Amino acid sequence: ERTLREFWQQDALEKQLDPAETQERMESILAKLGVQMSDWSRDLQLEHSGAPIRLDFKKLTVIVDRDYPIPLSKLGSGENWVGYHLVSHLALHKFFTQAKRPVPRFLVIDQPSQVYFPPDPNSGRARKSVDWEAVRRMYHLMIDVAAKLAPNLQVIVTDHADLNDKAFADAVIARWGSGPDEEALIPHSWARR
Repeated sequence: ERTLREFWQQDALEKQLDPAETQERMESILAKLGVQMSDWSRDLQLEHSGAPIRLDFKKLTVIVDRDYPIPLSKLGSGENWVGYHLVSHLALHKFFTQAKRPVPRFLVIDQPSQVYFPPDPNSGRARKSVDWEAVRRMYHLMIDVAAKLAPNLQVIVTDHADLNDKAFADAVIARWGSGPDEEALIPHSWARR
């Protein structure tokens, strides 16, 4: 015969495995993530940021709900793609960190400002102040989220952008160059000769 404690433990385990309850929990988590993503998309001033934003867990994409659902692939510019990816990753990491989930506590982002500044100087696109302002908003979001979750989340960014901004400058750990006398990500002594 089972004791009351054994019965309670079995009942608790069965509830954890209940598909309907699991689905409800997932929907609740996704709704909270969507609210956070929507708030941050407004901070970044992304296109469609006034509409509700959500993660579609089955399709593994971001959806903006206007009169009809708009998937990330149809959200337009590179600025939107980078911005919506950024708010998605930050929202997920915030959730994992606060829920103490066993997920690595770092996020590595490579050249998020690249969509604002094409590598070809002859592209005809000047570095406009509006582009710098968008990059500043993006970096301030990353800095703010990392600070609020510190010391439990580290955001590592490699980029060519160098903002004339105190918060940005305070967050910079190293500046690398490619010249023979400059500090580099890969030490010069490692280069093949």
